[in-house]
Amino acid sequence: MVAKLPFVLEVRVLTLLHIGTGRVLQEGFDYVVKDGQTLRIHEGRFVEWISSQGEAFARLTQGTPPGELLRAHLQPGSPLVRYSLPGVPENAREIRECRKDPLDQPYIPGSSLKGALRTVLLWQRWREGRRVLSRTRLRDDPRFAAKDLEGEEFGETPHKDIFRALCLRDSSPASKERLVLANVRCRAPGARTGIPLALEAVQRDTTFVVEGYLDTTVFRPWGAWTRPGFLAPEKLGWLAWEYLAKAAREKALARLEQDFRWAQSMGMEVAFWNDLRERIRRAETGTSLEFPLQIGFGTGWLGVTLGPALLGDPAFREVHRRFRLGRRPRGGGQTPPDRFPASRRLARADGVELPLGWVWVTPKEAP
Repeated sequence: MVAKLPFVLEVRVLTLLHIGTGRVLQEGFDYVVKDGQTLRIHEGRFVEWISSQGEAFARLTQGTPPGELLRAHLQPGSPLVRYSLPGVPENAREIRECRKDPLDQPYIPGSSLKGALRTVLLWQRWREGRRVLSRTRLRDDPRFAAKDLEGEEFGETPHKDIFRALCLRDSSPASKERLVLANVRCRAPGARTGIPLALEAVQRDTTFVVEGYLDTTVFRPWGAWTRPGFLAPEKLGWLAWEYLAKAAREKALARLEQDFRWAQSMGMEVAFWNDLRERIRRAETGTSLEFPLQIGFGTGWLGVTLGPALLGDPAFREVHRRFRLGRRPRGGGQTPPDRFPASRRLARADGVELPLGWVWVTPKEAP
């Protein structure tokens, strides 16, 4: 048996994708808006430029935003501009930066895909194990509520976790020209549109390639050991692409059913949700291993949790109360459990508001 089974994932972006760095770019200091574009200032070359103007000029302009000093010099293609983004922030003075390599080319971290696959697999194990909330121990910290459940299914420690066998490298980068400025709003029935957010995002129809391998050695004894291997051998099948693809498609359909009803209640155009559901059903009827995932910013509670599997559980009302799910900002009360989650983050693309972060994954054999 081959110890390491290599594979390649082709990841195609279906809706605007933002995987953030945690950094927020400030207007005038990190970027300027000019002629319908957002220009990112090259910090290193700005320092060189300010030094070339002489010490007296540097003292006189101390504290002046770089955008004001460089405005006459900033144009797409200028050496003082790192990159330019089509579009401008709407009612926002800051932009959330997306993850890029040192050449400002966006990529997908392997950890983002691995985390999404982990959620998909836990959702599938919950359903197949016929688990219910009333017999599941949840921790008090909502960030780690399902930690014990993950330990039971995948392994109590990182050393015993089955996902240590799945290695996903960071994707190949896309061209910096695939970046755009996305304006995002939080929408909910009967509520005012939320505070606007501006994001750097990867355009739709961008394709990334992710290489990886499945390490089968962690599922068998090592060396002269005669006791069972580190991980239960039957769990190796959980990481097969046939199993993961089936789980991802079923979870996506359950998620899309919730989102479709929500979009209808908002009076929105639902063509995207319909088209994605049809694409998933076509993939289910054939032998293809293709499947959808939602990754990055804007996936929401339904995306990063067991979501649809919990909403119909009789004990969900108690979980909703215990963790105060659906709390509205500024003391605005709490969304009732039968309407939770009430809000979604949407980005406008081609005149239509769409969810963020949907990608289509196609596993292939490594060359």
